[in-house]
Amino acid sequence: MNARPRIAITLGDPTGIGPEVVARALSQPDLETDTALFVVGSPAVLDRAFDLVGSDLRARNVDGAEDTVAAGRVNVISPHDDDGLASLPYGETSPRAGAAAVEWASAAARLAMEGAVDAIATAPISKEAARLAGHEDFGHQEIYQHLAGVPRVLTMLLTNGLNVVHLTTHHPLRDAALFVTRERVLEALRLTHDFFAAHGIPEPRIGVAALNPHGGEAGLIGSEEIEEIRPAVEDANSEGIAATGPVPADSIFGQAIDGRYDAVLAMYHDQGHIAVKVHDWAASITLNIGLPFLRTSVDHGTAFDIAGKGVADATGMVEAIRYAAEVSRTGRLPSPRDA
Repeated sequence: MNARPRIAITLGDPTGIGPEVVARALSQPDLETDTALFVVGSPAVLDRAFDLVGSDLRARNVDGAEDTVAAGRVNVISPHDDDGLASLPYGETSPRAGAAAVEWASAAARLAMEGAVDAIATAPISKEAARLAGHEDFGHQEIYQHLAGVPRVLTMLLTNGLNVVHLTTHHPLRDAALFVTRERVLEALRLTHDFFAAHGIPEPRIGVAALNPHGGEAGLIGSEEIEEIRPAVEDANSEGIAATGPVPADSIFGQAIDGRYDAVLAMYHDQGHIAVKVHDWAASITLNIGLPFLRTSVDHGTAFDIAGKGVADATGMVEAIRYAAEVSRTGRLPSPRDA
């Protein structure tokens, strides 16, 4: 818990909307005035974004984690050679942009693991650009899991009273069901319980979504609920974890919005993502569970189709920064039971 938390903000892919949403967020005069904010990225790329959004702010290159906005200047740590990055065309996949985005994301994580910052808030990177740059770890979650050396990291999407943890994320749907095992569900429940308990909710209520329609209809349209999910929930209950389920997916998210659960464990990517984005996409953000530091992120991609047009919505970036700051300041996750 930090009365004046330090938050590092990464720019994401320089040819996507990441720099724009960061520039828009930092240009808001009331953005976390009691928080030390700074950027990990390129001063030239950030200045291009300030010009795009019509902001008078300007980037200033610094060596360490210092306050971001002071006398119209935004402090930027630049760990990557940014020569020419600001001239890359918007909306085009570039290995140079991918390399820079991965290095910025990695540098922010190292600062967090060294204790130089309390949390990081990340703008989107392009997985394709990162792969073209030669990186095997091409997404934030994979990059951070590798850097931190932790065995399992979960993705949680959240927005306005709905927290959804995902058992699986980037797997083809036909393969995702293979990951729905008793062991993996129990591990996810333990990680979720421990994360919430460590952040001010000692007995989190976790709803567990079914995989199949209607919860499998007693095995008539799927056996995973009987053979894998329910036994995992029972195992978790025996360990003192307040897990409930499996609950049919067409019911559980509405129950969570009504305040019945502090978090829902979804079985696969779209099962959870659709629920969050339908509920309130603009304000939704991503958070990782299992890392040794707090990382929040926008819940959208690089949006190459609108990059450079000055029309990107920065709501998610603002929320990611504010959430990171609030949790760092209070040591506590907001809970639906507070609503």
